[in-house]
Amino acid sequence: MNVDELLAKAIDTGDLASGGLLNPGQADRFIDYVVDQSVMLRDARVVRMKSPTVQIDKISTSGRVSQPKTEGVAPGTFSEPTFSKVSLSAAGVITPFEVTYEMLEDNIEGSRAEETLIRAMSKQTATDLEELALLGDESSGDSYLALMNGWRVLAEDGHKVDKQGNSVDKALFVDMVKALPNKYKRNYSDLRFYLAPAVVESYRAAIAESDTVVGAKFLLENAPLTVFGIPVVSVPLIPTDLDGIEGTGGTDLSFGLLTPKSNLVWGIHREVRIDKDRDIMRGVNQYAITTRVACEFEEDDAVVLAINVAQ
Repeated sequence: MNVDELLAKAIDTGDLASGGLLNPGQADRFIDYVVDQSVMLRDARVVRMKSPTVQIDKISTSGRVSQPKTEGVAPGTFSEPTFSKVSLSAAGVITPFEVTYEMLEDNIEGSRAEETLIRAMSKQTATDLEELALLGDESSGDSYLALMNGWRVLAEDGHKVDKQGNSVDKALFVDMVKALPNKYKRNYSDLRFYLAPAVVESYRAAIAESDTVVGAKFLLENAPLTVFGIPVVSVPLIPTDLDGIEGTGGTDLSFGLLTPKSNLVWGIHREVRIDKDRDIMRGVNQYAITTRVACEFEEDDAVVLAINVAQ
């Protein structure tokens, strides 16, 4: 089922007049649609929240738990796992939009114009939700991004590599992998580098300059890019116009993340609404898509943030 079919099954415009709360099946399909439209949300562990706050249980060990066994003798010590929780607190998000009666009546789509409009706004909502999960910052002057701290801000509690305004090169990837604690390197296939498209393209171009079969492949094809077997994921929402921080000057800088993809946690409340109303005096139909979302890392220690990265 493609993403348009998912959204079509999630949204029945005939249901909007009688109340816009999607039933559980519709809500699940809408959430699937949002995830499928995204890059990092597609990798994340998606928690379908039944309440505004959810606690996710987490069990860990501090080291070796095994010991020699002696016949007929009970172990002298017992290991104790550590129990903790990851808390998700959802923030409310609304997508309000309106359209005139004339636009709906005269549109080339005819009777399907309303459905097409809602699909278009739902696609942008999916992008907006990923932007909030990635770039949310409670100290931001942007009221939308200030709703919550996203993965970029949360990554400050992990490990950091400062590129100091230098362009992307293999040293960036080497330093990020070295900064990640060894206990998270058991499964390289679960790890992901997340970088801005322009940064990824610059590194591809650098590889393509080498007079090798591999270089030619990156010049002629959109071949999957891996470093140490770790996929490099191009994330369009990672900006490349940032000012330097922590003593680095300059502009047009970016950031990157290295973490197990399973470490990304994104929560969305299952009570999704798509409501419709009319303003007869102005001659418009009004709509609103509302939900609540949250994000976290399961382990802050399993994240490496690269800052001051030039293209």
